[in-house]
Amino acid sequence: MSAAAREALREAVHRSGRCLDDGRYVDYVDLFAPEGEYRLEANAPELARPMTWMALGRDELAKLLESVPAHEWPLGERTHLVAVDRIDLDGDVAVVASTFSVMRADADGRLECYAAGRYDDRWIAGADGWKLSRRVVMLRNRLLSAPSPIPL
Repeated sequence: MSAAAREALREAVHRSGRCLDDGRYVDYVDLFAPEGEYRLEANAPELARPMTWMALGRDELAKLLESVPAHEWPLGERTHLVAVDRIDLDGDVAVVASTFSVMRADADGRLECYAAGRYDDRWIAGADGWKLSRRVVMLRNRLLSAPSPIPL
């Protein structure tokens, strides 16, 4: 795998968190291929399999994020901390595994770990760079202090 491809993928994963932190939702959606999908899942001890909280195609994700300004959620300032753990490249397809945490500062300035988990991504290379064809977010925590529909 070329060092340039690895760095481009690492940068794209980090950019995804920065776009969400900065409220640049159009840029976040643009990271997805036209057929891309986003899934948010969590393990539940009472179930034998992960529970799915959100399963959206790219267009559905765009519509959800377009509605954010019309609502008020107590989100505070969010900061994604992302570590890319593994990049497996096979031609124009890359499987990228990352570990993340999302820190949240509330209106009073208190900082908490809002969410933690893993990204299991499938990226495809195209003329305009790497695009997400699938992101599965597997949460480690199931209780969020201020739930919102904004992706993690």
